[in-house]
Amino acid sequence: MALAGPHARREGRALVLVLDNGKSLRFTDGKCVADEEPCPSYSLAAFLPSHGVFVVKKEEYEAYDVLLVEMANGKQHIVDGPPHYAPDGTRFVTCRVDEMNGGGTTVWHVAAARYLQEWQDERMSVCGRWRDDATFEVGVYDDVPTGKPRPALLMRKGQGWQLR
Repeated sequence: MALAGPHARREGRALVLVLDNGKSLRFTDGKCVADEEPCPSYSLAAFLPSHGVFVVKKEEYEAYDVLLVEMANGKQHIVDGPPHYAPDGTRFVTCRVDEMNGGGTTVWHVAAARYLQEWQDERMSVCGRWRDDATFEVGVYDDVPTGKPRPALLMRKGQGWQLR
């Protein structure tokens, strides 16, 4: 949170984000009662001003979501995991290992005021890094996520994507 400087802070149970227009957006942790769900808690996972977003992790009992919050207007987008942006910033990849709720690899296209899902594979995965704007390293679990994932390349081919 320190890296976000004046753009993010905690106020008691609330995560407060300060948008570009000076307005504040609050995410308040739930009051947890034994065996009661949901009981959300919010944390700032990343501050990415070069991409115009806050990355907020919302955790609940045996589940989590990742929210991309636009710094310009506070608009929120639910994605599968933290974004890994391509060098040119026009796409990002999310990866997820979640035995309870499903996992996978997703390629998102960054469009005006929204994110479009371009491709998805439902096998649980661990994100690596972009080699260039059309090639991304990923680790894929072909079955139950034990041991090390199998190294693979996600490659853009024409208008689609292939996992090799």
